[in-house]
Amino acid sequence: MADARRTLESAANFTRGGGAPTPDHDAAHARRTRRVEAEQQRLIQWAEENRKLGGRLPPEFTRGGEHQVYFHKGKQRYFKATLLERQLGYGIALGSNSRGATPSEYLDRMDLQNQIFNDDIQLERVVLKSGKPIIVTSQPFIKGVAPSQTALDELMTGKGYEKLADGAYYDERIGLLMFDLFPRNAIQTANGIIFPIDPVIQRVTNEFGQFLREHPYTINLN
Repeated sequence: MADARRTLESAANFTRGGGAPTPDHDAAHARRTRRVEAEQQRLIQWAEENRKLGGRLPPEFTRGGEHQVYFHKGKQRYFKATLLERQLGYGIALGSNSRGATPSEYLDRMDLQNQIFNDDIQLERVVLKSGKPIIVTSQPFIKGVAPSQTALDELMTGKGYEKLADGAYYDERIGLLMFDLFPRNAIQTANGIIFPIDPVIQRVTNEFGQFLREHPYTINLN
């Protein structure tokens, strides 16, 4: 798992262009689009230099709001491929002008999920489609059932997060927002351990966090 975290962190840092990850939710749509295009080129360069560029997309088993999903029986892992035609091409993110993440924000989100929930998300490869990179990750199959929303609330408040709305939580100390954490996006094992499998994790400023406190209904407007 340490190797998986280092790979995701390396990819996110290079794709971002260096420097610490910072919230960018207030940027104009044109600026966000230019950032996506610049990050796509850096991601392709990183993948080529790290032997992660190429290969095929996994077969489509099902499709969610952010990914094409395939279950690999032999490896007992779910493979997920980002969808270029959705949001900005790399998952959901809240924003004043654009509701979508950039490539580096998506990779950072996967890295944060490993850290916060002790997950084992791995960056498998980067596949080009019409010259644009699709990010393919995988995470392990976990046997269990969907937890209750109350159980998810208890999990997140136990980690120091403030509940803003159903499925949405905020930690002002570290500037992290987590949302779309509903029972359908988590699994509870027979021994009671809860594993969020597809939450949206986003870095936000204190100002944006306060706005969401005052207008929590805006969070789940996907």
